Amino acid sequence: MRMRALVPIAILIGIAGPAIAAPAAQLPDTAQTVVTGVVIERGTRLPVPGAMVLLFDDGGERVDRFLTNAAGRFMLDVARPGSHFITVERIGYASLTTDRFEPGPDDAPMVIDVPVEPVSLRGLAVEAGPRCEVRPEEGRATARVWDEVRKALAAEEWTREAALYTYMLQRFERTLDRDAEEVVSTAEPLTEARDAAFYSAEIGTLADEGFVQAEGDTATVYYAPDAEALLSDVFLDTHCFGVTPANNGQIGLTFEPVQGRSVPEIYGVLWVDETTAELDRMVYRYANLLRSDEIGEPGGEVYFTRLPDGAWIVRLWRIRMPVLDEGRRGRIRRTGYREEGGFTEAITDALGRRVLDAGAASIFGAVTDSLGTAAPGVPVGVERVGTRDFAVTDPDGTFLFTRLPSGRHVLRLMVPLLERWGIAAPETVVDGSIGEVAYARLRVPTMADALAYSCGAAYAADGAASGPDAIPYAADASAPLLGRITDADGSARAGFQVRVAWPAATGFEPAAIAAPLRPDGGPVPEWDAGRDGYFSTAQTTTDERGLFMMCGVPHGSRLRVAVGNPGSDGPPLQATIFVPSGADALVETFTMSREHGNMYSLLDIREDNGGGSGP
Repeated sequence: MRMRALVPIAILIGIAGPAIAAPAAQLPDTAQTVVTGVVIERGTRLPVPGAMVLLFDDGGERVDRFLTNAAGRFMLDVARPGSHFITVERIGYASLTTDRFEPGPDDAPMVIDVPVEPVSLRGLAVEAGPRCEVRPEEGRATARVWDEVRKALAAEEWTREAALYTYMLQRFERTLDRDAEEVVSTAEPLTEARDAAFYSAEIGTLADEGFVQAEGDTATVYYAPDAEALLSDVFLDTHCFGVTPANNGQIGLTFEPVQGRSVPEIYGVLWVDETTAELDRMVYRYANLLRSDEIGEPGGEVYFTRLPDGAWIVRLWRIRMPVLDEGRRGRIRRTGYREEGGFTEAITDALGRRVLDAGAASIFGAVTDSLGTAAPGVPVGVERVGTRDFAVTDPDGTFLFTRLPSGRHVLRLMVPLLERWGIAAPETVVDGSIGEVAYARLRVPTMADALAYSCGAAYAADGAASGPDAIPYAADASAPLLGRITDADGSARAGFQVRVAWPAATGFEPAAIAAPLRPDGGPVPEWDAGRDGYFSTAQTTTDERGLFMMCGVPHGSRLRVAVGNPGSDGPPLQATIFVPSGADALVETFTMSREHGNMYSLLDIREDNGGGSGP
């Protein structure tokens, strides 16, 4: 008897393109109302890719759904007028449901900020009682695990429907010995592009005829359920679920046919990461086959992976089937196994970019404006620090680095304002792995962001804070002060002495760093702390940028700033700086006018709007 598997491979789809595109079946007509918007993370205001945004009507019936793209954006079709609400689901995080609203054709894009409330499955107790539940009740351990699995399967199903990626897939086939321990032969691999990585037959047919079916008189076809099948009412009504104890940081959601099923069936485990709740793989076996040990253990695995923009795909699948021979007296004997499978070799997006390469690391990223709610209005450069490699964002704010080695990569936005002032922009560290696509989220920094980044590094070095994202002072309690000393023509003045004084009773002690970090990582001036009666003091000298900075100045502080030219015998030029409540940063420009020789006067001191955003 000849046996074969029918588990086709194809192209998978996502939403990383120059603009948001809906699946072909969801494209709106010109008279239809469309709800657009962006999902951002509460606190950081960074875009949230891969969140499933579900639109419901007032009766709770789902109208449309969309998986947010790399910039956190979504687009939903409204079938009929009336009250609606949106639910946002994120794998590994609590869901959020909006208030009801009535969509209109002229509505501005929505901004939905979702809280960061992780849903950890670590330590989840395996409940006593029935081991397998049909449609497990909310709140039970089985239901909690199933809910996270369901999110990933729904994202993979949506990804397949959206058709925005092209996948180059490699099919393989090999023959194993009777015990599946030795490889007997291997067929030449076949590389091809298809329209779905993994799909099964229609679930209704599988439920009626089974997951193993005869094809003619000489072949048997083995099927495995895809995401659509696993999510279907038919599968949920004919299978029950349970939870298996955690193993190596993963918890398993088991599934098996309900009692009374007589057709060839399927059972197995969906393994989920305990901490992130992300779906890793499905391991399955077949039941209700021949009542003979010779059938062995046919089955297979399906490995899932999350792309950087939140789309989910099948990265690898394989299926193992017994090779049977009819011996004397009609007895069946297993002579070996045949294993078929496929894995994703490369992925190309709608712009023709090769976002995944099995032989190299890739970084896919999204840049938003300083508010985190939209793509930057102009292209933004992204550099890999320490290399000559840089990318320019596409209109939707996305960028891509390919053909990278494995290891740590540091990214930094090229912001003209910060470059003109010689101030380092915040850096983002990304770990790249061969054959994987890492994801980076970056927001165009304001001057306040850049100063907070410099101050955070300074405080970490002083031991007051630690970690790459440490911010040593509360944003609502203090702010960095940046001063810039220039000539009347705007030229920076180096070598000027700066002395700052404030009441010692405040207890304020600034970090040692006296100027923002430089893009090239070079040294920066430091403060020389002192005391003058009832006042604490700090002195420094400006470098060629003409800058001085004081970190963590408490809101409501009044600082006496004295600026003097070291080559002059004249008195220092003095000003009082007030740090208002609620300030993110204070940027002051001291414009000096040369009187004669090395004598200067203070022509102007003004609050500089250089703290604004934008590249």
